[in-house]
Amino acid sequence: MKSTFLCIMFIFFTTGVFAQNTSIAEKISQFNAKIKHTEKGERLQWMDSLHQVVFEKPTFHYDSIAQQTISFAIELDSLSHAAKDLTDLIYYHVYTSKSPAKAIVLYDTYAPQLQKLEHDYTWAELHLYTGDGYNFTNNLEQAIAFYKKTISLGIALKKERIVGLAKLYLGFVLTDTGKFAEASLSFREASLIYTKLNDTTNVLSAKNGLSILYSKNAFYKEAQKEREEAIAIAQMSNNYNMLIPLYANAAEDYKRMGNRVKQIAYLKASLAANTKDPKMFYLRAPLLAAITNAYAESDSIALADKSFKSLKAIYENDKTAQNTRHYIDAKKTLSFEQGNYKEALVHGKTFLAFQKERKKKEDIMLAEEFLAKTYRALKDTIASNIHLVQYYAIKDSIANVQNIKSLAYYQTLYETEKRDLKIETQNSSIDILHLENENKTQIFLFSALVLLLLFGGLNFYRSFINAKKRGIAQKVFSQKLIKTQEQERTRIAKELHDGVGQQITLLKMKAQKTNQKEFVKLAHNALEDVRNISRGLYPVILAKLGLTESIAQLLLSIDEETDLFVSVEIDPIDSYFNATESLNFYRFIQESVHNVLKHAAAKTLIVTIIKENNALQVFIKDNGQGFELSKQIKQSSLGLKTMAERISMLKGSFIIKSKKVGGTTITVQIPIT
Repeated sequence: MKSTFLCIMFIFFTTGVFAQNTSIAEKISQFNAKIKHTEKGERLQWMDSLHQVVFEKPTFHYDSIAQQTISFAIELDSLSHAAKDLTDLIYYHVYTSKSPAKAIVLYDTYAPQLQKLEHDYTWAELHLYTGDGYNFTNNLEQAIAFYKKTISLGIALKKERIVGLAKLYLGFVLTDTGKFAEASLSFREASLIYTKLNDTTNVLSAKNGLSILYSKNAFYKEAQKEREEAIAIAQMSNNYNMLIPLYANAAEDYKRMGNRVKQIAYLKASLAANTKDPKMFYLRAPLLAAITNAYAESDSIALADKSFKSLKAIYENDKTAQNTRHYIDAKKTLSFEQGNYKEALVHGKTFLAFQKERKKKEDIMLAEEFLAKTYRALKDTIASNIHLVQYYAIKDSIANVQNIKSLAYYQTLYETEKRDLKIETQNSSIDILHLENENKTQIFLFSALVLLLLFGGLNFYRSFINAKKRGIAQKVFSQKLIKTQEQERTRIAKELHDGVGQQITLLKMKAQKTNQKEFVKLAHNALEDVRNISRGLYPVILAKLGLTESIAQLLLSIDEETDLFVSVEIDPIDSYFNATESLNFYRFIQESVHNVLKHAAAKTLIVTIIKENNALQVFIKDNGQGFELSKQIKQSSLGLKTMAERISMLKGSFIIKSKKVGGTTITVQIPIT
């Protein structure tokens, strides 16, 4: 009965295609006859032949025929055969038919029946392409899980190429989710793998990924270095499919840096490369949207309108979700720059909905900023401020200090391993040369040995010096990062206070005049929130009261507002620090006390800041639950590192002692004159 059903289904699926392609139709007819009169393994062979004839041809019902072949292969326990056909079908839906959701359904349907293939290469490919399916449907956490599964399978199978591909794709998804340090490591490892395999295209992809990653964290010099290396290689080999994104990403960097001229020049270069590679036509819409926005924001409305018409033609011919998103992106900007703010608002809301669906933080942030700008142009201050707050919240999340510091570390590590790989290659060449000339005289061998030892000694010395330089550079970077963080906090605090705060105050006054009590209360609460955020970002009290009194007020407020008993002894210290140093010392005390409140579960806090001889002695002690210091160091506690860096910037020493149930003591000594 089952064989009759299969035969009927195959005949049904192929009946309507004869007139379209006679040769294929004849083959289908022949294979159907064979399928009808054979069984088991022989039938599977004929079904596979039919599958190959209709491969990636939706007109001949490739999807349905492939699924029947997969099911029959599973029935015969020919799991490798089934997995191969399933992998091809998933790849087809992800990349050819552009229906990644169907690919995920196929995996969920058949994969549970193929679990025995844990050590089969096709099983690894299956996870890679399914990960792509989740990536293209914006389920990024699932995509990460599938890429990591592919990596573990590839390592077990000792298949470097698929490991490199999974690490490459993983790097892009981790970048989109804001996991920058992990993304950097993934790109670095992919690049090393493909350098060994002499796979130029994927080395370029890894460099492109790293350049995007650096750009997102404002490391524009590092991004430019990676990108220029990649562009030079791609230009030599006329690799247009890599030049397109490389030029486009360079344009995005210049946009971030405010250089519209170079942004537009690189977008033009990317469009020119796109016209030379028909396979990359799907990138035409985003490129046209980007150049439309760039022209519009540069007051070149005529040029913007010309680019937009080309984009509109693509959109009207193929209204996919991607083309629609890029069309709306360009339309909102063009409407705004032409003064059509109401129309821009409609498109801006639609665009924000698109970006939230894609779950990419930076894109959501920019969409929020556009809406804030549009509402401000429409003089709707409340709505503008709501989107402005959302913008700053996402921006603060993206600029997470831990991610950026870790990224800097991995960048250094990447450069080191590239150098080590070069040295390894050089050493391999020396070994080969030695093998080829092993019959030469003892004098030559002795000379080669001496040179090798000398090379090794020089390399060791260089490694030592470079390690020392990296340590100094990392310390300088950390200190610069803290300074930059404080500058950014100060800037945002002032913007909130002088901009948003004043607008909300004005709104409150207008509401009071019109006796709108609900709006008065709402405005009052919003104003308090803005002031609290502003005070948290920058302690204005420092400028008003000075360092000594600010610290005293901080500890007094904690004593009054919590159950913690606070004992304070503080000498006047204002004259020992300049404004920047005062802020760093205040932040150190603030972070130390915050840690006690958050983690210690203490009853008593003792803070002593006194001058002894030519040094400032600081003791901060609590009677809380303490912690294992070695464990915190192993876990690279960001809080402890930041506190230590702040004291280092004051040229002081920092010691922390803690034990379970015995509380924690922080001792600091800062030289003063």
